[in-house]
Amino acid sequence: MPELPPPAGKFFPRNLTARADYQVRGNPSGSRPESGVDNCFPGLEFDQRNLDTAFFPGLRVDFHRSDGARVLSIVGRPPFPDKLGNGDVSDSRPLYIRALCGRTTVDQGEEQAVVVDCAGMDGLDVWRRVHDLLPGRIAVLITPLPDRYSAASVPDEVNRLNEIRMAGEPEVRRGDNGDVDHAVLIADRAPYLDDAGVIEPAAYLPGELTRSLCAPWQYDFRDCGCFYWAASKPDVTSSADGSVREVNFLRRDRGAPPAPDRSSDLGGQRTALELTYGDLVRDWNVLPVVLDDREQPEPAAVGPGGAARPGARWSALRGSGGTMTPEQVADRLTELAGVEHALCVEYLYAHYSLNAPSVLPDSADELTRRAHAAGQEVFSVAVDEMRHLRWVNEALAMLGRRPVLARAEKIKRATEHTVTLERLTRDRLQWFVDVEAPSQNSGADPVDPDDPDSVDGMYVELHAAVVQHPELFPEADRLAHLIKLIIDEGGDHWLRFRAVQGHLEGLTEQQYLRPLATTAPDQQTLRLLDLSDRSYDVLLGVLRQSFERRDTAGGALMEQSRAEMRNMHELNHRLAARGVGPRFTLPAWLLPGSPTRDPQAADGRFVREAAAAAARVRETIAALGDASLREMAIRHQRDTDALLAALARLDGGAPQRTPAPSGLPGGGG
Repeated sequence: MPELPPPAGKFFPRNLTARADYQVRGNPSGSRPESGVDNCFPGLEFDQRNLDTAFFPGLRVDFHRSDGARVLSIVGRPPFPDKLGNGDVSDSRPLYIRALCGRTTVDQGEEQAVVVDCAGMDGLDVWRRVHDLLPGRIAVLITPLPDRYSAASVPDEVNRLNEIRMAGEPEVRRGDNGDVDHAVLIADRAPYLDDAGVIEPAAYLPGELTRSLCAPWQYDFRDCGCFYWAASKPDVTSSADGSVREVNFLRRDRGAPPAPDRSSDLGGQRTALELTYGDLVRDWNVLPVVLDDREQPEPAAVGPGGAARPGARWSALRGSGGTMTPEQVADRLTELAGVEHALCVEYLYAHYSLNAPSVLPDSADELTRRAHAAGQEVFSVAVDEMRHLRWVNEALAMLGRRPVLARAEKIKRATEHTVTLERLTRDRLQWFVDVEAPSQNSGADPVDPDDPDSVDGMYVELHAAVVQHPELFPEADRLAHLIKLIIDEGGDHWLRFRAVQGHLEGLTEQQYLRPLATTAPDQQTLRLLDLSDRSYDVLLGVLRQSFERRDTAGGALMEQSRAEMRNMHELNHRLAARGVGPRFTLPAWLLPGSPTRDPQAADGRFVREAAAAAARVRETIAALGDASLREMAIRHQRDTDALLAALARLDGGAPQRTPAPSGLPGGGG
């Protein structure tokens, strides 16, 4: 990845997997951060407790014991006193952690480091204390198994452990037969990661972090007794036809219609109706795929003579055998890229129409707070749609297609919707709710789980096509995962727009909306409108470049595009505060019928041309005399220069300088 100067205050993830802003070739989709369910103690990803087995350099400790934290091995790093080594631990006279000492909070001084006496604790109790230890010098007292039922005998070393730690004087005391009576060891707490941000391969063997998890996974799955599971592992779903809202996902009786789920497990009645552990190991494949909190039926197929079976309303579009071809999936994704772009722009305009500042002041009144809360919900959905546009383009690249930045002019649902820029009136908000409603809530076709009239319904069939016939699709695992991510977020969008309705309930449109004009009342506002269009132009160009380059961009251009998004957002809020909405004018190279639309050359020419045009507009803004706007123009120009410099480095050449505007420092890169 190209080395770019970090922006002020920017945090960068240390883990290499998190830093890979693209699919690393050869890695399965399960290695991506978004694939995890964030359940690693002690759940599905890895057993977090196993990281601490090597918390002290040279020691390996087993915490999964009822008799305490046992030392499994002692190897010579760092050098231990009195030739303490692996020969001192054995099954005949095992050693355990008796006490710990080290800082546990950042506000502690070294003199205040906590000493923990581990007598009477089981291994996981000891681990909990080990887990609290901060990086830095720690001390460990090791002894034979203490009397867990008596605290009468407390070695002097327990009371003096912090004193010994600060003095840096480890010690080993042996009995007459040479066995270890006690050992005080001092070292810096061992790190888990190497210098590259990867879990230290020298400290952990393959499989060590997962060895204590439930095996097979079905045991952990069935033992969830709180009627909750991580998002991708349900225990309560809706039936396939939507007629029963809550059914037990693990039910043994798979007949139809399913019985409603029990609300509790009194006397084990609910558990008795579920698949047993043995059933799950043997028949795990009977569990259906769940999309949008709903069990999916067996894939629809085309019957003899080409007649579609019941519920297969899209089968005629799939080609022979009821299967969508990769070409058909790519065509549909091309359409959906335009839909995602269009929805993003509509949502952004609606966000700017709310009479609320971008940052809520502490002195804001109740009306402003409610409008601001509604605006933040709408904006978060717009950001998600931009992320969906990226994911759709990643999927298109896997299918051999070029990036799609076009914007749909119409969105076809039960009725055809023409894409327009409108304020967030009540009717407009209701349309947002309807278009984002999950299939089972849309009401268009409650018995068809593949309802294409909602946004998530547009993707369900694509996901099914890839899952049914992965052999037809390149990178099928990753492709299905990307489509599933978009489907899963659709339900959240519906809930967010429902929340917007709640925030605005009881308010009139005159109370919470701004009167956004379509024309500028003065030259300064007109320049801001022009700059908004130029920023939109730059953003679309750099997104195209990032999508084109995939792995080679290494995320650098994507990070620069986020800066352009933030700047355009700030600029559009300034316009909205003046009572004017952004135009979101498509650049010429994206207009239908344009000879430059979707050009074959990915040379960044459109980015550079748009950036030069933006620099010229910023110069005129700076010349108008508004200090606040001039400061904004300077900040935004610096980000655009950094973008062009990054693009030049990726092209392997020096930045192509544009003339520096007289009102601004530097110039286009």
